[in-house]
Amino acid sequence: MNTAELNSESIPTPESDAGMLRVQTRFGEFEADARNLLCFPVGLPGFEQCRRFVVLSSITMAPVQCLHAIDGPPASFLVVDPRLVLPEYRCILSGPDKERLGAADDQPLLWLAVVTVQEDNHAAVNLRAPIVINPARMIGFQVMPYDSLYPVRFPI
Repeated sequence: MNTAELNSESIPTPESDAGMLRVQTRFGEFEADARNLLCFPVGLPGFEQCRRFVVLSSITMAPVQCLHAIDGPPASFLVVDPRLVLPEYRCILSGPDKERLGAADDQPLLWLAVVTVQEDNHAAVNLRAPIVINPARMIGFQVMPYDSLYPVRFPI
């Protein structure tokens, strides 16, 4: 699906989602402004039914945040800015990925890496397939940047 196929019903708007949401996750309870809902038009791999998410933050979790599904099956992901884990982290989006996000070349985007906690309680982040969000359109996708040399599990 490209951005031209999106209709106004699939993108949350301040008028349609005004108010505060109380969100219960496995990481704790949060309050979120419904105007900050993000649309993931194709969901996330393995969670394709989850189309609306919110990024939740708390002082006690910083700099880690929680990407939480508002609809579909229960889904919460710990995420972090990949440049906090690896300061030299840089990825280039393909033309089709920029088009899907509705992003101009000079437009700032929010990059998030999914954090996983291993059975031995060591954590790693997925630097190969980041989640990229266009805050101007409130649309996000998980992408595989062209020629990415980053690992799927980068230890932190």
